[in-house]
Parts: sequence; structure tokens; C-alpha cells
Amino acid sequence: MINKDQIFGILKDVSGEAQKKWSEISENDFEKVKGNVSQMVSLIEQRTGISKEEAQKKVEELMTKVKAQELKVKAEATAGKVLETANVLMDVVKEKLNKK
Repeated sequence: MINKDQIFGILKDVSGEAQKKWSEISENDFEKVKGNVSQMVSLIEQRTGISKEEAQKKVEELMTKVKAQELKVKAEATAGKVLETANVLMDVVKEKLNKK
């Protein structure tokens, strides 16, 4: 289950991605919404002139993108640990085979 800090982290990342996408919205503007999704939607709607529904869709897309990036990083870290463990096990097996 995702905790409050993780949600705020994701929303901060979404704000960063949104700022890259919409240069007319400043970092300070995104800091003011403090990760509040509905305020972020309203901000994007006001500053870009797109509809509320379109702004909501864009924020959801950004959240999905950020979450996917986070999952990719976690998967890569897990794969690295699995590979490291496999290498250690291979060394142990080789050592035991060499002793015989």
C-alpha cells in the first residue's frame, strides 16, 4: 500500500513533469498547489486554457508516467539484486565443486 509520503513524492514528480510540459506555469505556481491534484488541474486549466476534463486527463497521464518510471527503477534495482545473489550462489557452487 502506498503511504502519504509516497503520494506527495509522486505528485512532486508530476509537478516537475507538468512544468516541463507547460512552460507557462512556473515552479512557484506548482509549489503553491503542494501536490493537490484538484488544485493542479485547476492551475493547468487556467494557465493553458484547456478544459477541466483535458487538464484532468493530462494530470492522470503524467501520474501514470511518473508511477511507471518509479516502477521501472524499482524493477531494475530488484533485478540487480537478483543478479548479484545469483553470482554469489554461482561462486559458492564453483567453490564446492573445486573442493571435490
